[in-house]
Amino acid sequence: MPINLQMIENDWILHFQVEKTWTPEEILTAKADTRRLFEASQHPVHALVDLRDAAVNLALLQASSQVIGGDMLPNAGRVAVVGVSWLMRTLAAPLLVLAVGSDAPSFFDDIEEAKRYLRRYITATT
Repeated sequence: MPINLQMIENDWILHFQVEKTWTPEEILTAKADTRRLFEASQHPVHALVDLRDAAVNLALLQASSQVIGGDMLPNAGRVAVVGVSWLMRTLAAPLLVLAVGSDAPSFFDDIEEAKRYLRRYITATT
């Protein structure tokens, strides 16, 4: 499956690893799994969206936001996105805000830098 979900950092971060392209069916499955994980949490869950191996384009982002969008996720924390070009960052930010219902996402070129960013919010909460 091109969309892999994994709870990391003692269940404080949901790591979305997206590979190649994805289909609406795969997005719906990931959406249901994501909602279940966020609802089960007793604390904010931050999202680490790893698109380094994904084929990201505007049409795919628009289609994905329509499928992902809807009810805001409970316990939603910060969103860190890795692997998106400057142009796609500009286009993706409003779509991700609508999809996850949190503040504007932060973009990073390096996965470890993104994790350090999210860890600051975990530390501030604990």
